[in-house]
Amino acid sequence: MMRTDTNEQEIYESQADRLAKKQYRRRVTIGQIALIVLVIAAWHFGSGRLFDPFFVGSPIGVAKVLIDDLGDPRFWNDLRVTGTEMTLGYLLGGLSGIALGVLFARWRLAAEIFDPFFTGLNSLPRIALAPLLVIWFGIDMASKVVLAATLVFFLTFLTTLAGIRSVDPALIDLARLVGANQRQIFRYVMLPGAAAWVINGLRMSLPYALIGVIVGEFLVASSGLGYRLNFYSTSYNTNGTFAMLLVMMALMMMLNALMVRIERYALRWRAEVTATIQTY
Repeated sequence: MMRTDTNEQEIYESQADRLAKKQYRRRVTIGQIALIVLVIAAWHFGSGRLFDPFFVGSPIGVAKVLIDDLGDPRFWNDLRVTGTEMTLGYLLGGLSGIALGVLFARWRLAAEIFDPFFTGLNSLPRIALAPLLVIWFGIDMASKVVLAATLVFFLTFLTTLAGIRSVDPALIDLARLVGANQRQIFRYVMLPGAAAWVINGLRMSLPYALIGVIVGEFLVASSGLGYRLNFYSTSYNTNGTFAMLLVMMALMMMLNALMVRIERYALRWRAEVTATIQTY
């Protein structure tokens, strides 16, 4: 009888928690929508009254540019080009950063040797490397992909290395105690322990992939969102410039939301483990 009452209480608390989380998310969504409306209203009111529209544009002007661009096939081609370059650069930089981070986490001597050189390379401003990349890889897609990959690489490499090194030594000792070899310890203890770090590095590096591509297209390109942004800015089209910035923001917000879902799915085992511990 006591066990039945406990189960009913747990079910009631679980339903109450879900309801509270749902209400909280609703409040967050309402707050975000209210913030967007407030910013647009202030922008519309200030443009032409407090500020010169030449410098700040106007919401109506930006909307007109967006409508025109969305009906232009060249805009969708520019979006496709930027998306392809960003995806390739993100995958190249992310996978190579994770692979090298795992290698150096297991090979401490190599990590100590290369550490100052990686620190020096990471400190280089990528905008200074862009002309060299254009010379080495040409003005086509390759130079933008490599530029984006260099930005993504160091973030994923450093977070992967730090994540594996931060695994609790007590867990490693416990695995050795039950007879696990080095390969099993690395696979079943160190990698799962560093999973949150790796995924966080991939999530943080996502905007940098877009930044690298846009910088490359801004410097030299014949297509892409960066090329379109450069065209609007050099022709002093403030509304067009803001329109492209909004497109990039919307693109990154959607990709970030996708990464959050992937992160929750990849780390769902942690919630299951926590629930199991609480049960016992």
